[in-house]
This record gives sequence, structure tokens and C-alpha cells, in this order.
Amino acid sequence: MEKLKLGQLEMLVAAVDAGSFSAAALELDCTQSRISHAIAELERIVGARLLERSRSGCVPTDAGYRVLVKARQMLRLAGSLAQAVKEEAVVSGHVRIACFRSAGTHLLPHVLEALAESHPGIRIDVNDGCPDYEDIVAAVKQGMAEIGITREDTAAGLESTPLGYDNYVLVLPAGLRTSDPVDWRMLAGLPFIQSQNAGSSWIVEQCRAAGLPLKAARRLSSDSGITAMVARGLGFAIFPQLATFPTPPGIRIAALPIEARRPIALVTTADNARNKAVRIVLRQVREKAGLRRTDAYRAGAILLP
Repeated sequence: MEKLKLGQLEMLVAAVDAGSFSAAALELDCTQSRISHAIAELERIVGARLLERSRSGCVPTDAGYRVLVKARQMLRLAGSLAQAVKEEAVVSGHVRIACFRSAGTHLLPHVLEALAESHPGIRIDVNDGCPDYEDIVAAVKQGMAEIGITREDTAAGLESTPLGYDNYVLVLPAGLRTSDPVDWRMLAGLPFIQSQNAGSSWIVEQCRAAGLPLKAARRLSSDSGITAMVARGLGFAIFPQLATFPTPPGIRIAALPIEARRPIALVTTADNARNKAVRIVLRQVREKAGLRRTDAYRAGAILLP
């Protein structure tokens, strides 16, 4: 069945309200023949005559009255949709995002670009210098940020939405020869460099529980400092893969002997979630089509649920 058009309904309503095709043409700034053609097409689609024309004007038939009721409803709905889009486009506000460094570097730039175009009235500040996941959660709970991007299992007491995940990987000197998959015994003579961030403790515990002996020879707080040491052959490390992307010179990434993932989530408070600007930013961050356009996703450094 051929689909009717909103323009045909608009011309039908205009003809009835104005009382004639000529008056409707003046109101809609078009020709009378265009009005006549549109209504004829509409009558053909619905299979009934909708208007009776005379020298004094036009009046609806019984079928025309029924179609008019629906036509007015559809035109009001179309108008409300357009108004809703217009109102959302002019939303203004200040939204602060707290996150770990690699999220701010690899996941948020495409979000900020899209929001700058669709909602220029929303100002977004990003704090990607949070040293621990707990600091991100604390920033949201204490009102220093409206949105957090953190490890999902640290989000107790907040509204949480899964965003994606990455795998924990071995960070090795590029010149180190190992088997594939890596035999843990081949790393026995290489010092383990552990991050001082709280999230590092979880993966160390998982490795130890699986019988993989890990004892930190050095501890550093900086990802870049650790990778620089690894690149010089001073040890190896274990990172979430997004933290190693793109792979620095002198580094090789290998799979862990065990499977271990870092689930990433968006968090906010119930009060913040009621704020229109916050809702818009949350929706844009978790929009999967946008995440799939990131280099990190294309390289497999982040995966979607």
C-alpha cells in the first residue's frame, strides 16, 4: 500500500479550515493545483472521496470527517516531535566527568565532538587524573562530578550502567622471547613492576589464586613510568588493555595465562540522573555506534557487552 504523506494531510486540513482550495493555497504559500493534486492523491490512497467541492468552497464528506480527526492528531504529534528535538537541542548545563586516564584519552573525545555539534549549550569538563577507581566514585558521591567512568564493581551506592570491558594483558619488553601463550615460568627471572593504583591489587590476587606467583619488585603510580621501565627491559607489568593503547615503542602485549576482564561502567547519583543535561551526556557516552568508531574499539582494546 502506498504511504500517505504529512504534507497531504496538512493540505486537507488547510482546505477544510480555510473553506476552499484557493484560500488554502494562499495560507500554505503554494499553488491551488498543488492542493488539488495532493488531496486527489490522498483520496486515492484511502480509497474514498474526502471533500465535496462547490462554488462556495469545500466541505468534508463523512469519510473526510473521519480522516480529518486522524489527520489533526498526526499533525499535532509531528509538531510535538519537532518541538521536542528543538527543546533538547538548546539544553544548557555544566556536566563534569571523572574517569581514569585511558577513558578520557580514548573513549571521550568522540563524545565531546558529537555533543559540541548536537548540544552546544552543554559545557563538559573532564577530570581524567583520578588515581584510583574509588576516587572516581567519591568524586560523584561528593558532588565534584556528575558522571563517573570507573570499574563496575566499585560503583556501590550509585546508579550504574555497563559501558564495555577490556582484558588484562601482560606488558613485556619487545625483545623478550616467549611462547604463545606465555609460559609463566619464562617470566621467572624478570621483575614484576606493580602499579600502586588500587585496581592493580585485584588482578594480582586473581593471578595468585590461579597459582601464578606474583611478587612486586617495584611499585609505581604512573602507567607511563611503568611502561618506560618495561621498554628498557627492567621488568614486566599487567595492565588493562586500554591502558596500553596504543602500544608504546619497546613494548609487546601478550595475553595473560588466565582470563581476566575489567568491566567498565558509567555511574551517577539518582539526583544527577534527573538532570536533563546529565541524561543527554550519559546517553551519548553509552551510544554504541559512537564507541565502535573509536580507534580503541577497532583495535580490540575495548569490547562492548
